[in-house]
Amino acid sequence: MAKFIKGKNRLKDLIYIQENKPCSENAIDGMVRSMLEPLFESPEEKGVVLYRFNNNNKYSGLLRRLGYTAVDVYNFSEGSEDLKEDIWDTTEFLYVLTGRYGASFVYDFQTEDVEHFAGYYLLYNSVNLRESFEIIEENCTKDISAYKEQYKPDRRDNLLMNESIRKIVDLMSETTQEAMLADIEKDALTKSDDLAKRLEFINSKSRYVVHEIRNQLSICELYANIIEKHCELKDNVDCTNAVDCIKTAVKIASSALMDLKSLDNKDLQVYNVKEMVEKAVLLSKVYANNKSIEFVTKFDDKNSSIFADEAKFLAALVNIIKNAIEAIEDSGKIEVSTSIKDDFISIIVSNNGLKIPEETQQKIFTDGFTTKTSGSGIGLYVCRQSLEEQFARLELLKSDDNSTDFEILVSMV
Repeated sequence: MAKFIKGKNRLKDLIYIQENKPCSENAIDGMVRSMLEPLFESPEEKGVVLYRFNNNNKYSGLLRRLGYTAVDVYNFSEGSEDLKEDIWDTTEFLYVLTGRYGASFVYDFQTEDVEHFAGYYLLYNSVNLRESFEIIEENCTKDISAYKEQYKPDRRDNLLMNESIRKIVDLMSETTQEAMLADIEKDALTKSDDLAKRLEFINSKSRYVVHEIRNQLSICELYANIIEKHCELKDNVDCTNAVDCIKTAVKIASSALMDLKSLDNKDLQVYNVKEMVEKAVLLSKVYANNKSIEFVTKFDDKNSSIFADEAKFLAALVNIIKNAIEAIEDSGKIEVSTSIKDDFISIIVSNNGLKIPEETQQKIFTDGFTTKTSGSGIGLYVCRQSLEEQFARLELLKSDDNSTDFEILVSMV
């Protein structure tokens, strides 16, 4: 058992030992609620809750709801009769232990210099939950030792699960930080001489980000389903490709998010065109899941290279191939080919699906124009803008009864 050291705040030591990124106040509120919600969903389930909040009014609603559950509750907040010695100062915690799950969440705002951010310690379903329980137990006026045997903490370490949960907390905190930065930027914009122009820029960038994230996250979701379906098959090529696609899609989404924070978010490097095209085709194939489509790639020179921002270039190419897939109703063919034109590489995406009506061919790159009932009208517009930022050009070569051909023309290294 962890021994109680008089006057020593050992819970705060746990925060420093785990070495997590600072956690935002909003993320902390979310974690507190997420730990207690399962108790409200199954109010007849027995268990124990130990808590210390420096502002009990903040969670007064949650604490009142605990009174309607079967769990035993111990309060270690300042002045509580359950508290043997008030050694924990600004450190707060929530500990939940039931027959189904156990969780320990310790945090302290005084560990960080940034306002509204705290250092934290978080553990779910692990035998190591005993450590924080025993530290709290030693400073309790009542005997709560029986709970350890009645609701034994999980015997497994669950390292991967706990790492994943802490990554989610980090993401929640980063989202809060982004919102704070957006408020600062908004305040700065109101003082700008060219307010209308900057607001227009932000509006355009926001729409781009929403569009791109929706595309890439849909890829993540669909490929996750494929992994789930084939996870028991060893050395499965589909699973390997699916994992690679998820990682690439996340990278593209992250790059799109960065666009909100920078006026010039480009990372131009040398990439092999063949590898870039093959990666884009692999990413796009998931959209053809319910169709019979033949994908063909042709390369004049397999060693040709270009300067590009990989995430942005892939995002544009995937968007074009996705449109080609949507143009094919049930079955068809999509060909992606590359060729050398003087000092340029030509990438042509061709499909034999429905043609684009002549009256709309001149409008397809216009911001807001769409022929889809659920479309936003920014896909091809965004693609062209993104490629131009990489010194490339996107054009519709033709669309007739035989095929629809889009061309990306980019400088060759």
